[in-house]
Amino acid sequence: MMEKKRVVAFGDAKRFVEYVYPGDIIFFSHKWTGLVAAGLVKKGSIKSPDDQTLYRDIEFITPIPKKGQTIKAMPFGKVSEITGKSFFWARTIKVPYLSRDEAENLAKELKAYLEKST
Repeated sequence: MMEKKRVVAFGDAKRFVEYVYPGDIIFFSHKWTGLVAAGLVKKGSIKSPDDQTLYRDIEFITPIPKKGQTIKAMPFGKVSEITGKSFFWARTIKVPYLSRDEAENLAKELKAYLEKST
């Protein structure tokens, strides 16, 4: 997903790709770790290579994690500290939603955090 610069969903969760629009900031998380990247949804339609998959192309605004390397992540507690919100992290789409300003601020903080961890 990240290597191909896409936000992808499969099976019953594929509908969630329809929840994001060009210009939206999306965040990638890793189970038990935290946020690992952020990207901007590119203009263009939703793509479907098969019946079980939907995706949109993105442009990363943070460093992209690489397979085989130690995953650097902003802990979920830090995300809540920055946003002042709690999220149910097990869901594909996290609620409460962030405003544009909140998403931009979190992306800026995430980028600084990940670059500092390098």
